[in-house]
Amino acid sequence: MKHVFIVNPKAGKRDVSEDIQAYLAAQPTDFDYDFHITIGVNDAFDFSYHYCQAYSNESIRFYVCGGDGTLNEVANGIMGFPNVSLACYPSGSGNDFIKNFEYPENFMDLDQLVNGEEKLIDVFKVNDRHTINICNLGLDAVAADNMVRFKKRRWVSGKMAYTLGLIYSLLFSMKSYATILVDGVEIAKNAFLLCTVANGICYGGGYYCAPRATVDDGLLDVTVVKPISRLRFFSIVKVYKQGKHLDDKRCKDIVTYLRGKKVEIVASKPIIYCMDGEIDHAANITMEIVPHALKFVLPRKIT
Repeated sequence: MKHVFIVNPKAGKRDVSEDIQAYLAAQPTDFDYDFHITIGVNDAFDFSYHYCQAYSNESIRFYVCGGDGTLNEVANGIMGFPNVSLACYPSGSGNDFIKNFEYPENFMDLDQLVNGEEKLIDVFKVNDRHTINICNLGLDAVAADNMVRFKKRRWVSGKMAYTLGLIYSLLFSMKSYATILVDGVEIAKNAFLLCTVANGICYGGGYYCAPRATVDDGLLDVTVVKPISRLRFFSIVKVYKQGKHLDDKRCKDIVTYLRGKKVEIVASKPIIYCMDGEIDHAANITMEIVPHALKFVLPRKIT
């Protein structure tokens, strides 16, 4: 097996490339590996895609040493190559995707990843791009866009950056406008506060928008929150962050939750949306589940 380590030196607050290189230097001589440091946006996608083409007849395991955005790039690069698996060494600002699995701290152990077990997981397609965790629209997408500015500051953690981005977004309009359909059923029309379409359970450094989601059930978990006042928003934001909004009586009149395989967003003009932390804009957005499309590596202890 080829072990390919892709390091994003700009992810998180610390460049882990020296740590990875030290680990690789200590491996046996027959450990077949490659090492790549990304140089900009989409470089992780380009490198992984072309690597898969060059070694289409060999087993490959990519280790993404970065955040959810880098993980998304590599996932898109390797889609459609059955000989490839994806591992995550979390070194970004949020690292939300690994929270879908037991003992997420074990992903920090490279030995456990190298000896890890592969699990088939779902992904979903958002227009022409695949997403492995969550696509969100509305207030929290605007907050994610603002988060990018805040997380560049040294003293701001991933969780703090999202919170600051959210607070900044609250200073402006709290409404977005679109029609939202799940498997052809209209669940929202015109104004909404936020909408999340989820394969995983959380985003934004620990906001549990889809606490009932699982990454291998062949379904998308869709949550829509109606427009509310700033005062009411602050009264329930903790409930939403903790993932209790689907059961809390205080949210019953404003939260719509539905599972399905296809989601359509139709707006009169382009709106901002966020895929695993990556920002884009469109007026028409189609999302569709792709069941068991990716082999994801779960850490395994050496006995």
